[in-house]
Amino acid sequence: MFPRELDHAKVLYYTPKDEYGCIYYENGDIADRVGYLAIGRYRNDGVYYLFSCDENYEVVGDSIWDSVEECMGAANSSHGANIIWIDACNQ
Repeated sequence: MFPRELDHAKVLYYTPKDEYGCIYYENGDIADRVGYLAIGRYRNDGVYYLFSCDENYEVVGDSIWDSVEECMGAANSSHGANIIWIDACNQ
């Protein structure tokens, strides 16, 4: 089951496990493989976070966006596909 929080942010949406790319060191070696994506929000914060997570749900990268739709759009354009999102509030 996907965690309800990532780095103390409430998870709003997440993806099924898949291959969403890699995080690289400056020398080009693979630092982490991204197995999940999630969108979250910190309490009292007006922005949304697109989290990249490894297969153990550990956050390995994030980016900040103004809306859930912007997070989803960034994920789709970065990963070249229509990503399936699961509404965490309905789980």
